[in-house]
Amino acid sequence: MAVLGIDIGGTGIKGAPVDTDKGELLEERLRVLTPNPSTPEAVADCVRQIVKHFGWKGEIGVGYPGVIKRGHTMTAANLDKGWIGLDAKTLLE
Repeated sequence: MAVLGIDIGGTGIKGAPVDTDKGELLEERLRVLTPNPSTPEAVADCVRQIVKHFGWKGEIGVGYPGVIKRGHTMTAANLDKGWIGLDAKTLLE
């Protein structure tokens, strides 16, 4: 199964299609700089840029540098404090 994997980090946001059965990247990863300030909206724009770059229409998995409970970000390690308490599930869907 192929999924677009996205890693949100404090300095960079990376993404690539991943074969989840083999655990291998299917294409070269794309890295964009994390915006400053790293507001939820600005980071979501970067995620959209990665999705568009790969022309992705399927499932997406997102790694986030903090605690998430029921789709809400509870912490914001190395990101703008606007992430705290945010419904990130809705933002990124």
